[in-house]
Amino acid sequence: MKDLMGYSFNRVWRAIKREVLYVADLGASDPEDIDRAWMLSYGTPIGPFGMMDKIGLDTIQKVEMRYYDASGDKRDMPPKILNDLVTAGYLGEKTGRGFYTYPNPAYTQTGWLQKEGPWASI
Repeated sequence: MKDLMGYSFNRVWRAIKREVLYVADLGASDPEDIDRAWMLSYGTPIGPFGMMDKIGLDTIQKVEMRYYDASGDKRDMPPKILNDLVTAGYLGEKTGRGFYTYPNPAYTQTGWLQKEGPWASI
């Protein structure tokens, strides 16, 4: 078996988070809509951005930097959307703010998944 950086599941998770961060960083979709699509498609209680908040955005940034340091490929650099949140001190659940605000993130609220409620026009 060939050695690869990271365990198999971590590499799959990295491909997902790298792509959703890229799409959000481009402004092609926002984190909430990406999470909604994920949650509706896969029936999970949390999407990739909510999961990154749980892990800690500083941790996500460090992992991405490790891949960049190993590859030297600019596509492996953490995107601006992630760097900006980390620089602002918004590290996710542990600081009360990341892609969502805590302790009651929007994705846990009734109607959010169907885009009902006060955030529907945001």
